[in-house]
Amino acid sequence: MITKAKYIYGQRELLKNFVLRDFRRKYVGSALGLFWSIINPLVMLAVFTFIFSVLLQVRFGERAGITNFALYLFCGMLPWLAFQESLSRSTNILVDNANLLKKVKFPVKILPTYIVISGFLNELIGLGILLIAIIISSYQLGIPLLFLPVVFILQLALTVGICWLLAAINVFYRDIQHMIGLILMVWMYSTPIFYPPRLIPDQLKFILVINPIAHLVQAYRDVFLEQRFPEPASILILIGFSLFFFILGYWFFGKTQDKFADLV
Repeated sequence: MITKAKYIYGQRELLKNFVLRDFRRKYVGSALGLFWSIINPLVMLAVFTFIFSVLLQVRFGERAGITNFALYLFCGMLPWLAFQESLSRSTNILVDNANLLKKVKFPVKILPTYIVISGFLNELIGLGILLIAIIISSYQLGIPLLFLPVVFILQLALTVGICWLLAAINVFYRDIQHMIGLILMVWMYSTPIFYPPRLIPDQLKFILVINPIAHLVQAYRDVFLEQRFPEPASILILIGFSLFFFILGYWFFGKTQDKFADLV
């Protein structure tokens, strides 16, 4: 695990250049530029808050009201949107950059990795807005917020590992790029982002246990809104999933990358 992390760190300059290029490409020619990374999640937040809080009367936590719902929803949406963007964009990243794969010394693993980092930076902008909203709404920010860097690391490890895996598999089976949208839709509604976990029937509670993003979302809500450290069992499960996918993705990508240039 440490060796694999050192590999990524060793490519930090190249990663930085790719991430900066990605940001410029996203917002070049746009009048609002970087503000679109704020506007898009806020519009989604308003739409989902209206649907689930006003129309369906879903409630989170002990406090009632639209503001409380919006905070819980936004806290769950931010990590999910970063995760969703990373998987959606990285699945076809190797095929889209076939010219780079044919360069013998190019570190191919950074292609999915920079997509993940780019999405994570967008999430950090959203978290800044969330912090302001929490303070305005009279929520207390406590010591558990210090646990947030651990959550960040686990999220990055989990996302990078899955992206390596999907990007590599897609080189061999292009169906993945067509399936990923459907997979993410099912995954999103299987995760308690728009509804509290208590609404899931007891016979389906196992979905929460085997869903790493459910543990990730709950960790965010714990440290930001519940003023408590995440449950040890939940964090251990998230650590297990993060390590598993990071190591599996790294191994499978490395094992198959010699064949990429011939298949793209």
